[in-house]
Amino acid sequence: MQNSEQILQFELIKNQIKENAKTVRGKQYCDELTSIDDSNKHHIELNLLQEMLEINQYNGYFPIAFSENALPLIEYAKKGGILSIRDLDMIGEDILTAGAVKRFMNKIDAKYVLIHQTCHKFNDLSNLEKEIHRVITKSQTIDDKASPELYQIRKEILKCERQLTSLITSVALTYKNYLSDENVTLRDGHFVIPVKTTYKSKVGGIIHDVSDSGYTTFIEPSEVVEINNHIVSLKAQENEEIRKILKMLTNLCLIQEDEIINNNIILANLDFIQAKAIYACQIDAIVAQESKDGSMKLKSARHPLLAKDKVIPNSFYFINEKKIVIISGPNAGGKTVALKTVGLLSYMHKCALAVPCIEATIPLFNHIFVDIGDSQSIENNLSTFSAHITHIGEILKAVKSHDLVLIDELGTGTDPSEGEAIAIAVIKKLETSRCIALVSSHFSRLKEYAFTSKNIDNASMLFDEDNLKPTYIYKQGVPGQSYALDVAGRYGLSLDVINEAKKHLDNIKSSDIHSLMNELHKAALDNELKQQELNKAIATLDKERRSFEAEKQLLKEKREKLLADVEKEKEEILEKTFNQINDIMKKLNNPDLKLHEVIEIKKQVQDIIKNPEPMDYNEKIEVGCYVSVPSLNINGKVMRINANKALINTDSGMSFNIDLKKLHLIDEPPVRKALKTNVDQKIRSSVGLEINVIGQRVDEALRNVEKYLDDCRIRNLKQVRLIHGLGSGALKNAIAQYLKKCDFVASYRSGNEYEGGLGATIVNLK
Repeated sequence: MQNSEQILQFELIKNQIKENAKTVRGKQYCDELTSIDDSNKHHIELNLLQEMLEINQYNGYFPIAFSENALPLIEYAKKGGILSIRDLDMIGEDILTAGAVKRFMNKIDAKYVLIHQTCHKFNDLSNLEKEIHRVITKSQTIDDKASPELYQIRKEILKCERQLTSLITSVALTYKNYLSDENVTLRDGHFVIPVKTTYKSKVGGIIHDVSDSGYTTFIEPSEVVEINNHIVSLKAQENEEIRKILKMLTNLCLIQEDEIINNNIILANLDFIQAKAIYACQIDAIVAQESKDGSMKLKSARHPLLAKDKVIPNSFYFINEKKIVIISGPNAGGKTVALKTVGLLSYMHKCALAVPCIEATIPLFNHIFVDIGDSQSIENNLSTFSAHITHIGEILKAVKSHDLVLIDELGTGTDPSEGEAIAIAVIKKLETSRCIALVSSHFSRLKEYAFTSKNIDNASMLFDEDNLKPTYIYKQGVPGQSYALDVAGRYGLSLDVINEAKKHLDNIKSSDIHSLMNELHKAALDNELKQQELNKAIATLDKERRSFEAEKQLLKEKREKLLADVEKEKEEILEKTFNQINDIMKKLNNPDLKLHEVIEIKKQVQDIIKNPEPMDYNEKIEVGCYVSVPSLNINGKVMRINANKALINTDSGMSFNIDLKKLHLIDEPPVRKALKTNVDQKIRSSVGLEINVIGQRVDEALRNVEKYLDDCRIRNLKQVRLIHGLGSGALKNAIAQYLKKCDFVASYRSGNEYEGGLGATIVNLK
């Protein structure tokens, strides 16, 4: 019996899936992909595929990296072998990948039960991974500190190599007149110098090699023999220590061999499922529904091995009692492709793969029998017809109700009348088996028989009569015609021969039936073309709808996550800011505060102001308004507004430039009435360590500075800051001239980097 998998070219499907796999074992699973007969296992595999498709769509691909098959490595180690650096590094990378996959899955909706269950089977081997990568570096070498012994050996090797380099350079200079080249080289692990062969007796030492021309002799000078030998000995010790380290790591792996293999298999399984899911996306495939009544529906089915932009989608239905379909139509019209499409998609479903359809309901067939293509058997000396009938005979003996049968050109290769009779007999036999069958044929009586049978439906591949071209459109319920005479004329058969053939055909064919078939075919073609346009429009809308729904869901999830993150970050910022402000306010309440400390505190507040605040107020703020800065826990009066910034004088006498959006309007604080005997105390509480006169006219500024300095003297302040800005320099010079005349001013200077620079003047009072 013919190999259905081979005829349907399923090997090409496996190869395309394999290209998406990343692990060695995952690729092996792709090679071993075959049909599943157990319905429970088949159901689980389809559900796994559906979950993976949704995870990939909404969350991206699993972070699976390249992975070797761990089983041969463990088997080798169990036989006493020592795993190589690369082998051990692969095991360590497998452990890291397993951890990454678990973290990826923990972020995914719990509704993907089967994939979650698979990921929960990973073993935690993090300690083993840490030990492996403590010893093995990213460049796949043994780390110097893998063991104390290795560290000492390599330290000694480095020391000796430095000594050797210095010594060999000195020796090379000594014998430079005898050398053929200035470069020192290595031979068998020993440093040698290239000596002209004619002078080799001039250089004492051990000869290691001679050049092909004989012109150069490579000699290890006697001066470096001892240190060279010592280095060789150290290298041997290094190799032995590395062997011990690798043996230790190998033994650690053997202790957890089952867990290593388990993780390796799980990664391969996930990789295999993901490879199938990626392939499904590549061919626009869906997971078919399992048929409960034995019927089959394939809506807008496409052959997966044909280019998506060229293949014509067709719909196939095997429902109710009509489980057998006779498909007819012109040669090269697409009948064979239709048979292979139904067969290949049914076999893909049997292998738990997605199928390229808009909608699909497929039974889990017990067997898929195929007789398609040239059946000539040279090996058994059978003609095409004989081999064809042999295969059909085998199918009829084995076929049962839960099978699919596909036969191309039933009954051809012999006398047409006898072939037609055989075809009808075969169809009747298939009827009794109650299987699903798709059979192509040109026989008119077979089409007529299909009209009279309740179990059989006609179908055709429509033909464009105007242009004499096949449309490759499959139409069920309407028988087709061969159009052999029309096609023959197109391909060069002379008109007189065509006309003679038509006369002969008219004598043996009922013109009424022929005319009726023509009209029916034309109506079917017109209807199908309209249906195709409608289907395309529906498919486009459905695809856009599904894409919109997917994007909508993704945006919803991202929005919810973003809001949660923003709320959390907002709370953290508020808590941090309030803590900072509380600390600052505590410092400001200190009566012994110095000017430089005030400047530093103000700098801290300004840093906080520069950071994004958690709330904007957007209230109408004007000069003279009293406002609060909730995030800084301070109140003050608006002295000036410049663009989107406001200059605020606080209750404590400090001034800040703050974004208008961060200000909240408050009521003007009540004026406290002070007792006559408490004037000094009132002044003390209201005078700050600085005054800001930026933007004021010179005469106005001088009046304010004069009053401010008088208040400072009452408070007994010793050092204050006058903030005047740079501008044209007029205000700065006027203040300097005023200070020169004040006998209560001990000294004054421009501010340093942290005090406002040239835009401020520091005054020391007597």
